Amino acid sequence: MHKKTVLLTLLAVLMVSCGVKKTTVTPSKKLTGTGQEVINYGMRYLNKPYRFAGKGPHAFDCSGFTSFVFREFGYRLSTSSAGQDRQMPSIRQREHLQVGDLVFFEGRARNGRVGHVGIVKELLPGGEFRFLHASTTSGVIVSLSTEPYYASRYLRGGRILQENNALAIAEKVPRDKPKQVKKGDTRRNAFTSAKAKEQVLIEAPKTKSEKETADIP
Repeated sequence: MHKKTVLLTLLAVLMVSCGVKKTTVTPSKKLTGTGQEVINYGMRYLNKPYRFAGKGPHAFDCSGFTSFVFREFGYRLSTSSAGQDRQMPSIRQREHLQVGDLVFFEGRARNGRVGHVGIVKELLPGGEFRFLHASTTSGVIVSLSTEPYYASRYLRGGRILQENNALAIAEKVPRDKPKQVKKGDTRRNAFTSAKAKEQVLIEAPKTKSEKETADIP
């Protein structure tokens, strides 16, 4: 009888301990990476084919590529180029661009709206640059900002890397303020707080009808 009581007591203890066991949550990846590290990682996917709404790793569209690359360093970006533009401070003067910054271009509609995005790979004299991006015709390639097609569609840059923000402050380079979100708008700016940096901008998936105003070659 005594042994039975002991066994029942032990069983009760085990059941209680299992019932109160805490689960651990894996913390999100810390924001890391320099501009050159971002480029080095992105270059691993050079010549990967283009696919509409492709998010990698075997095929990409332009915003899918930038989102995929920056996710490796803890940054979570929108899955559209226009959404990414809204997530970060703008860089209006090309001379202030740095390696690892994003660059935004008009789409095919030529309506002043963002339709394409790439990553600055190399800075050139006069504010020109080479950039890594997913082109509709050639997949992941490196292009020059001086190429007529891109030169005529360039809109602005965008800064996401913490390192580039620190460099800009050290050099006293002015940057545009983060875009203001209207009251009632559920979109979050990627740089308003530490939590916001980890926030995914949720948007409706792109449809085929948007293809004409989205990526450019």
